[in-house]
Amino acid sequence: MKELDNLVKINKLKPEPPDAQEFAGMVRAAETKLKDAAISGLSADSQFSLAYSAAHAPLAALRWHG
Repeated sequence: MKELDNLVKINKLKPEPPDAQEFAGMVRAAETKLKDAAISGLSADSQFSLAYSAAHAPLAALRWHG
């Protein structure tokens, strides 16, 4: 977190308060996309797109920590 704190100090990042509802929504969306990526019959491109979107779940952790 030291690197992120440094970016806040030089005004490159703005801290935001954690939001439990936002966090839960991001995790729920990632879980849904990952589940949907496993649907047989989808094109490989669609499966990749869904799995790639689900991989952004770590954003929820960053948001939770401000």
